[in-house]
Amino acid sequence: EVEADPTLSVVRKGAELANSFKPDVIIALGGGSPMDAAKIMWVMYEHPETHFEELALRFMDIRKRIYKFPKMGVKAKMIAVTTTSGTGSEVTPFAVVTDDATGQKYPLADYALTPDMAIVDANLVMDMPKSLCAFGG
Repeated sequence: EVEADPTLSVVRKGAELANSFKPDVIIALGGGSPMDAAKIMWVMYEHPETHFEELALRFMDIRKRIYKFPKMGVKAKMIAVTTTSGTGSEVTPFAVVTDDATGQKYPLADYALTPDMAIVDANLVMDMPKSLCAFGG
């Protein structure tokens, strides 16, 4: 159900689903938006007590944050399988989510958000539209 620019309602729904079956591995499959959504679902699954607003950065410098990002990978490991080229989401410590109510985009940034494993399979990008491949690099 993840579309471009994932929303808080979608990631909260995904976190609720994860809480219902308690996975020990979360697999993010797709491009930048599904990866961002999966990273935020992972945070919400690992730390349901954490308020999203506390994690969202006001300034994009993860070394100067006031709030300590929670430890990740206790309940589940994150595996990112990219199906596009160019976003780098499978190996970066960033995620962006949109607040449904305001339309405001919130960045999350912490090295803890970097997936535990990234899988890049050239066969998965073979059917990608040529324009998307060209724009992505």
